[in-house]
Amino acid sequence: MKIDPVSNRRLYQSVMDQFIQLISSGQLRPGDRLPAERDLAERFAVSRASIREAFRVLEIIGLIEIRPGGGTFVTNLNIGPFITTIAPIFIRQERVEQDLLDFRLLIEAEAVRIAADKHLPAGLDALKRALAAMEQAIEGNEPDLGAEADIEFHQAVFACSDNYVLTKAAECVACLLENSVRLNRARIIKDTSQARALLDQHRSILAAIETHQGVAAAQAMSDHLQFAQATLLASPAMEITRSNGDGL
Repeated sequence: MKIDPVSNRRLYQSVMDQFIQLISSGQLRPGDRLPAERDLAERFAVSRASIREAFRVLEIIGLIEIRPGGGTFVTNLNIGPFITTIAPIFIRQERVEQDLLDFRLLIEAEAVRIAADKHLPAGLDALKRALAAMEQAIEGNEPDLGAEADIEFHQAVFACSDNYVLTKAAECVACLLENSVRLNRARIIKDTSQARALLDQHRSILAAIETHQGVAAAQAMSDHLQFAQATLLASPAMEITRSNGDGL
């Protein structure tokens, strides 16, 4: 890869800009390991501190992953760290919680419709595993595990859609809603009747995907999310969160 010595601007910004260009042009790909700090400092003609600062920002925006003792690697655009960083500001906007839930309904209904059309075997296997884990969590009275399995099911829907933009949009919403949704999913699943209702809804979604019924899959997802949304917004924990202004 070609690296140019930098000058004038704050040095770490110039280093960061070059890495962004290398990644966006495909010269650096997901999984590639970056050279050591000392080597990069020599090639950029900057201090190791400038390299570290550039890496810190690149990690925050999700372009690289720094593994302690293991090196620094290009990621597959993991936007989670960046969204987590801006979330405290973003979620204080009026009605943002409701707006995010509405947006989630739109993109998940479309994602599941596409998933039913594409019918990817690997995605179907992931959906079945998540559904089985949800059922085991109900039988074992483990609401936290049930909430995790629920999240995995919805992530698998986007994997099934094989649509990069939809998947990344979903990651943004999931990161912003993560705390409240995780908490309230666990609260819902503690109620056995509600937990079984959620399980049946997920079964309907999977059945529609398996039988290539895109319209039915979208309707099943819409019904499920409207049920979950109404339950979440009515829960005491959500009301406390809203009244305290602490976000999600």
